[in-house]
Amino acid sequence: MTWRRLLLIGPPVVALVLLGLARRSPAVPQPVAFNHRKHTQELQLNCEFCHEYVTSGAHAGLPSGALCSACHMAPLGESKEAARLTELLSRGDSLQFRKLFRLASHVTYTHRRHVGIAKLECRQCHGGIADTERPPARPLVKINMTFCLDCHRASEQSLDCVACHR
Repeated sequence: MTWRRLLLIGPPVVALVLLGLARRSPAVPQPVAFNHRKHTQELQLNCEFCHEYVTSGAHAGLPSGALCSACHMAPLGESKEAARLTELLSRGDSLQFRKLFRLASHVTYTHRRHVGIAKLECRQCHGGIADTERPPARPLVKINMTFCLDCHRASEQSLDCVACHR
């Protein structure tokens, strides 16, 4: 490849790569390295145990320090993360998990309608989150209008704009 060609092709390629990186959602840090697998598979806790509004509310809810402290006031296991969690809870520090998924403000979505009524499995929208041993920095599934419309078509649900948009 000649230098001339490289100079013509290079900048647009770099611009596309940078645009792709810029459109990627920012990483979401969590207060502790929560092990979903341990809780969902080994301990057999269902999602509603920690996400108490998953079948009844608009938002599933995130676990509070009070909920975690019911089991974790003493270290369970010998990992540094278990000791750190116990230390945070015993000091009374707030344990503020952060939402991984964000929907546009004009989108109307409720977990009650999708999980409580339609009985969708968490995996359908959240992918293999229950199998993770550390919190992912970004959603495992990209939720966008095409994703939702594909599901609505497959399950013969409303495609009317006002069903999901304000």
